[in-house]
Amino acid sequence: MKILIFLGLLGSIGSAVLAVMARSSLKDLRVQKDSLNRDTLEIHTGVNSKIGDIAATNATFTVTAKSAKDEDLATKVALSEIKTKEASLDATKKETAEIAGRMQSMAEDIKRLIGSSGGTPEELASKTEALKTENDAKVKELDQIAKEADVAKKAAAESQSLVSRLKQQQATRALAISLASRSGTISAVNPEFGFVIVNLGSNQGVSNESRLLVKRGSQLVGKLKIVQIEGNTTVADIDSKSLTAGFSIEPGDEVIFENSPT
Repeated sequence: MKILIFLGLLGSIGSAVLAVMARSSLKDLRVQKDSLNRDTLEIHTGVNSKIGDIAATNATFTVTAKSAKDEDLATKVALSEIKTKEASLDATKKETAEIAGRMQSMAEDIKRLIGSSGGTPEELASKTEALKTENDAKVKELDQIAKEADVAKKAAAESQSLVSRLKQQQATRALAISLASRSGTISAVNPEFGFVIVNLGSNQGVSNESRLLVKRGSQLVGKLKIVQIEGNTTVADIDSKSLTAGFSIEPGDEVIFENSPT
């Protein structure tokens, strides 16, 4: 009888212990669930912020692309004007040469006709003066066209330079938008020597000029200094001065680009 009572007492104690353990486990699960919910909210906030940044960058990229297109068209117009001016310049030079030839011919005629019945010296002198006046006008016109052609060439060169700069900015922004959408994670951490391995490499756009940030949710943890780049992995030192107080870089932390290569 005593044995049965003892066994019953043991059963009661066991049930109480199991109940306490179950309540403790349930409490731990609730705490973990609350923590996961907070992390999910932070990630969602960070994603929305990144989407807004990318949208703003894309809008600036669109404006720059339109400016480059407009400047390219202006350059083509300027080059067309230069060709027109050069054609006019060539025509004026031809006319000037023809006038000079006619003046030379007139001078020879003067020598032959002075004293003959072909015309008086006054008439020949008048014709010569008229040719000289016409020639001076053409020379003046030629100088003006040459000046206008120089101005047009300078404007075209400046437009071409601006188009080149805008196209370079366009390419840089396009690369920035592309890199902004890429992220990786910390694959491994070596705390003894202070370096990490990231699952991003040259195939994902990492270069020696890239700067990598480590974040956890919406919290910046620290920065990395690139040491070696492979196709799909990068070895980087931890920038200890950049670490946020109370944080350390851990496997699974997210890695993003701080800037695009220049």
